[in-house]
Amino acid sequence: MSHWYDKQGNPRYEVEGKKGLRPSTLRDARKFGWVPSVSTVWGDVVTKPMLNKWIQSELMGALWKEFHAGENMGVGGGYPEYEKMARVRFNEKQQKVMGRGTMIHDHLEKYFTKREGEIPSEFLGLCQGVATKLQEVTSNDVSNPNNHWRVEAPFSHQSGYGGKVDLYNDNWVVDFKTKEFGDKPNVKKMVYDDYGVQLAAYDQGLPPPPDKNLSGRKLLNLFIDVGSSRVLEWEHEDVARFRSMFNHALELWKLMKKYNPEWHVM
Repeated sequence: MSHWYDKQGNPRYEVEGKKGLRPSTLRDARKFGWVPSVSTVWGDVVTKPMLNKWIQSELMGALWKEFHAGENMGVGGGYPEYEKMARVRFNEKQQKVMGRGTMIHDHLEKYFTKREGEIPSEFLGLCQGVATKLQEVTSNDVSNPNNHWRVEAPFSHQSGYGGKVDLYNDNWVVDFKTKEFGDKPNVKKMVYDDYGVQLAAYDQGLPPPPDKNLSGRKLLNLFIDVGSSRVLEWEHEDVARFRSMFNHALELWKLMKKYNPEWHVM
């Protein structure tokens, strides 16, 4: 589903339709002058090989399970029926994975906005582990009492895109990723250019830090194991390349969609 923001940075994910709220579309964006999210731009323009591989593997696995379940139960209908059931099984797992990630993000938002009392006890340790890792990674920052974390902060940028950032301050832009680590996690194998591009686009779109001496915010992914609550970090270093990749994708998106929502600041 595409996500959109107005020029003030407010999320415009849904609009009122004939039968109630429905997801916003490009047609709505054209009408109201909204901008696409970072993920919408990148997802519309750039293929994601690892995501596609995961989808294919999960679909084939679901088909295999449905076939054997059907054989054991004497289900007929041939391939079309098995394919239909496999897609149902896959969609259920995909929704479960997405829902789990959204739920953990929601709990982390509550934790970092000092609403720990709203977090179920079974997830409090996970949130504390994320906070501990974040403190560990960022502990060398110059002390600044006003440099607090902004949480789930939406924005829009004049070049014609927007987004919502998990965490940021004057020194860092942080995005959480939920994963299933397995027995021997290797953080390098969890990192893709997509993640660096996302963070670089966020950094570019956010208000610049007030300290002009800063060379730019650092880009940080925190990977969270949904099974054990382990947390691993990765700081992206090739910031200029990632920013250029996104800006080229944004220009291509505008040409593909025949829609340029950028504006000029007077």
